[in-house]
Amino acid sequence: MIRMHDRLSSRIFEKRIAGVRRVLQGLGLECVVISTRENVRYLTGFSGSSGWVLVSRDDFTLITDARYFGRLAPEFPWVKACLATNALVDSVVAYCVEHRLSSLGFEGANLTYAKVKSLETALSTRSPACTLRLTEGLVERLRMVKDPVEVSAIQQASRLADLALAHALSVVHTGMTEHELSWQIERWLRENGSGPVPFGIIVASGPNAAVPHAAPGHRILREGEPIIIDLGATCEGYCSDLTRTIFLRSMRSEFGELYRVVLTAQQAALDGLRPGMSAFEADELARRSIRETSFGEQFTHGLGHGLGLEVHERPIVSSRSSDTLIEGMVFTVEPGVYVPGFGGVRIEDTVVLRNGKAQPVTCFPKGQPVVQQVQ
Repeated sequence: MIRMHDRLSSRIFEKRIAGVRRVLQGLGLECVVISTRENVRYLTGFSGSSGWVLVSRDDFTLITDARYFGRLAPEFPWVKACLATNALVDSVVAYCVEHRLSSLGFEGANLTYAKVKSLETALSTRSPACTLRLTEGLVERLRMVKDPVEVSAIQQASRLADLALAHALSVVHTGMTEHELSWQIERWLRENGSGPVPFGIIVASGPNAAVPHAAPGHRILREGEPIIIDLGATCEGYCSDLTRTIFLRSMRSEFGELYRVVLTAQQAALDGLRPGMSAFEADELARRSIRETSFGEQFTHGLGHGLGLEVHERPIVSSRSSDTLIEGMVFTVEPGVYVPGFGGVRIEDTVVLRNGKAQPVTCFPKGQPVVQQVQ
């Protein structure tokens, strides 16, 4: 896998910065301050907890404090860095004064009201000619389409997720609690190369499986009931996401029907996804399949979500989304059916849109959900 810190990295980040500059030109902005942690990492490789990036039409600067400043030259030689001796806002204002800016964009979804007011007040005093303007999704739109380095990192994280699920099935047994299995999975991931898990690992059994994002608790795993396992890993900051529903020793016939409905719906989506589709059309591929059964009202969430530096990012693949699917996007395909008080089934894979179709990145088998090798 190409590492983020190899000698080719400067070209990768220069291309991303160039994408921001094209957007700035279209918006008529001279400069933008990027404060969202994932966006800063996307543009520079820097993942510290304190850092903002200023991108103008002919310059870009990373502002950080003394805790991280010494790392920048050896680890990120392509980054022009500025040491913030006071608050990051003060350094931004100083930059505006030095470069005589007339307009500055900020990320409306990230900066708090207090920070925006602080920036506004400081600019009115020290650089009154500079207009502060809100931007929305400026970098997030660029992040929707993944480059080969990003896809490689997601593939590595997905491989870890596949192996972690295999480990889970080798240790799961009746009498174990949801929490115990969740911890077994997280421990395996961290001991085998994953960075911090991107979300709390879900293990939901029996009627708990009817709650899409149930938290694992002290419920005992029992034979014959559904157990939803939803897990992810990280590699180079990039996330994976994988869900399978399993049954210990046997599967009751009513759950067999439910499982077939969800598996058929997922396959319909995987077969039908194409670049140029609207998110609504993509969601409808699976929803139509489920609607043709008696479980039509039990698919209660969208088909999927984008995956990258965040485990939930654009595109949003749902009936309420305005996104359009584009070649190079990476997202999940995760139909589910949930019957309150009874249980549920979800099957989730991560895919990349490549060569005109959806290519799975997660590969764990799903045709035989009954697990026999129990302790």
